[in-house]
Parts: sequence; structure tokens; C-alpha cells
Amino acid sequence: MEFACQLRCRFYLTLLISILSCSAFVIGIQDIDLERPVLTIKPVPLPGLSHKGSKEPLSCERVCVVPVSRHKLKSYASSVRLLVVPSVVIPEKLHSRIQVCLHRNASIGLCQCEKDEWKSVQKGLWSSMTSPYEEKYIDVKVIGDVSGSVTITVEEVFQHWRLICLAFGVILLLLAPIVSAWVPFYYSSSMAIGILLVVIILLFQGMKLLPTGRKNFFYLAIYGSLVGVGSFIFRQFTMIVNSILVNFGLSEELHNPVSIFLLVGIVLAGAALGYWMVRRFVISDDGSVDVGVAQFVKWAMRLLASTFILQGTPDPLFALATLVLSWIICSSITYLLNSGFCLHQF
Repeated sequence: MEFACQLRCRFYLTLLISILSCSAFVIGIQDIDLERPVLTIKPVPLPGLSHKGSKEPLSCERVCVVPVSRHKLKSYASSVRLLVVPSVVIPEKLHSRIQVCLHRNASIGLCQCEKDEWKSVQKGLWSSMTSPYEEKYIDVKVIGDVSGSVTITVEEVFQHWRLICLAFGVILLLLAPIVSAWVPFYYSSSMAIGILLVVIILLFQGMKLLPTGRKNFFYLAIYGSLVGVGSFIFRQFTMIVNSILVNFGLSEELHNPVSIFLLVGIVLAGAALGYWMVRRFVISDDGSVDVGVAQFVKWAMRLLASTFILQGTPDPLFALATLVLSWIICSSITYLLNSGFCLHQF
């Protein structure tokens, strides 16, 4: 009986010590937010723990990144940049011994992240981008005897391109049912694609006549992407035309008129190719867009629009909520427009 009581007392005592230790650990976590964007810490040595594969001691510290309230919509298109910078007293050759783990699991112990989650400090800093509405934890691990502090900085970065993606996605989602059944859209897009195909084919075939040959085609393509697609195509087109005219023995005075006529011919050939493609594969016998093609284009545009809308914010919950709300609004507007059109016809 006494032995059972002793075991029970030891169990409750151990449980009480564990609870107090966990409470002390939770209370001891420092936090950082946008109102207090700078925090300097010094990792604490962990007795009894060493780096895997060696006997070097480990020091670790955890910092909680406090999220912004979701009621503050001004941070909708913003991201939070996290920076970890070692102090100047730590030599640069020892920066690789400072590793950082960014996670959301507050229940794991210090320095208990997976091996592939640890990132070393490189070139004097560690940085990462995250949503301002998510709570994150930064574990800083120091391997070996490295004396010095580490500064953690939080900075809000407003990303204008996210609002552009959001606006473009909503407009595309709203116009998808209209554009997918609009015949001029198919004619214009197919003609543009046809012109581009004709230009690419002529450039590829015409470059065989140049002294550089096809070996430098990849280099010229990279050059064109850097300088500009338009200037690249114009330059290559001029070189090909001049080379052909020189081979035929024509004077330089005829180079510009012939180039203009050739350019007009290429545009007409590409437009004719696009027109034939639309008449052959898109337009039905009654002159309207084929139902299957219209449905495919509509859902392709909706998928593309949804992708743009999801890029409007780095926060997954806000992105999903915005996508659902955009679908509801656009579907309601489309339904009202179709209902009004039907009533007008009636």
C-alpha cells in the first residue's frame, strides 16, 4: 500500500514538474511583430545536446512572429520579410554555423526541426517571406562555441503586383462567358498566333542563309529576350532580307521597299493562316462559335483567372475566401445579365 502511494506521489510530482517546465518554456519565448520590428537575441546553450555527427555543443533560441489581425485589410497584398543577421563580432567564416528554421509548430522542442528545414546564414543574413496573418516561429541554432548575438528584423513589404493580379483575375473571370462565345476574339487571337508562327518559321529557315548558321540561334534567342522580342525579330528580319537581296544583286536603295512589302506579305499570310484555323476548327456551320470550343475556352479562362486571383495575397485563407467571393459575384452578374437579355428578347 505504501509502495503504491509512493509511486502515485512520484507520478504527480513528475507531472507537476513537467507542466511547470512547459509553462516556463512558453512564457520564456520572446515575440516580435510589426510594431516591434527589431529583436536581438543570444541563443542559450542546451545541456546534454550536441550536433548530429559531432560532439559540438548546441545553442538555441525561439522567437514567435506575432501575426497581424485579419481585420486589418490594408495588409491584404503585403508580405512580411524576416531577416536574421549575426552581430559584427561573429566572424563571417562562422556564419554557416548559425542555422535558422521557420515553422508553425509550437509544440516541438528547441532545435527539433527536420534536417531539411534548417537553412544556414549565407552572405551575412538569412531571409524569408511569409504572410502577415500567420503565426510563425523562428528557431535559431548555433553549432559550436560561437559567441555573439543575432538580430531578427520584421518588415512589411507591400506588393503592388498582387493587386494587379487580383484585378486582372476578377476581370478575366467576369468576361470569360462573354469572350468565349465572341467570334471576333477567335479571329483576332488566331490571326495574331498565325502571324507569330509565320515569323518564327521564316526566321528559323532564313537563319540558315546567314553566316552564323543555326549554332548561334540559342544565343540570339537569349539576346532577343534581353533586348526585346520586337527589336530582336526586326533585327533578324532585316539581316535575312538584306542577305537575300545582296545575293540577288539588288542595290541598297531597294532594301527598304522590299522589306516593307515582305513584312506586309508575312502579316497577310499569318492572318490568312489564323482565319483558316478559325473557320476550320472553331466556327460552326451557322456562323457561331462551336459549343465544345466555347466551353473549353470559358473554363480555361476561368482556371487562369482563378490562378491570378489566388496570387492576390500570400495568405491562403484570404486567397481562398477571395476566390469564392469572386466566383459568387461574377456568377451572379452573369446570371443577371443573361436573365435581363432573355426578358428583353421575350
